[in-house]
Amino acid sequence: MRFRDFSDWFTIWFEDKRSILATMMRNLQSDIDAGYSPDGNSVRKQGEEILAYQSKFESEMDRFEEMTADEVNHWCYRDLLRRGAIG
Repeated sequence: MRFRDFSDWFTIWFEDKRSILATMMRNLQSDIDAGYSPDGNSVRKQGEEILAYQSKFESEMDRFEEMTADEVNHWCYRDLLRRGAIG
């Protein structure tokens, strides 16, 4: 099956976003476990990036409320392509 023939892009997009957030949080925790200072630049920057990514994700979800299901699926497909998550 070719990707463009698939119909539930929202589910793939949603799971991809959640997976990225989970990876970001695991990486942050790994750095703390490895001895990085919770107050250090690296940990603080990662925390800020997580918050920014979460905020963007929530904004995108809010935007979907104004779209039809077909528009959401098309937007998700285009975003996945743009980010290189699918090819």
